[in-house]
Amino acid sequence: MSAQFDFSRWLAGLRRATELLDARQFLQGRSQPCQPDMVRLEKLRDHFEQQAHFRTLMELTCADVMRSPVTSVTGDQRIEDALALLDRRRIKLLPVVKAGNRLIGVVTRVDLDPMGHIGHGSRSDRAAREWRLSPVRSVLSTAVVTVAATTLVADVLPLFTSKGHHHLPVVLDDDEVIGMLTQSDIVGIMCSNRVP
Repeated sequence: MSAQFDFSRWLAGLRRATELLDARQFLQGRSQPCQPDMVRLEKLRDHFEQQAHFRTLMELTCADVMRSPVTSVTGDQRIEDALALLDRRRIKLLPVVKAGNRLIGVVTRVDLDPMGHIGHGSRSDRAAREWRLSPVRSVLSTAVVTVAATTLVADVLPLFTSKGHHHLPVVLDDDEVIGMLTQSDIVGIMCSNRVP
């Protein structure tokens, strides 16, 4: 979805709203002017406010909406530490970084505990202990989709809606992770009447 397409929808909505002000609707065969229909004017005001809010949202960048600071792990940290961090922060994805907060991959709970065995006694105690003590780099995913801090939120929406992404690391040109953008962040700003 491009910002130009969204502006066209906004303009079409504005044209529909102005049709509500057609004098024929207010006068309807009366020989003298009457008071405007307050219900219609209130609906028109609400429509204008919604359209203005939508247009403002389409001008936001990822840096305006992202969560920061980022909770991350290094490749040398243990799997058990990463799992504990996911639980403690109630998040679903951790960027894996090297020096300078440079992104090298990501891990999710499924990467860290693919069968849900850790802590459930399904693996042998020794194998479970070895797995928990393994470094995160042994299970990280390196095929990571990122977005630049300057990317418009409108340009990121297709990644969430059609590509199936739920979390996107926000990076600078040198792959420094500066934030995290999630579907819930996008839904939150779209449903609120405030702009970050």
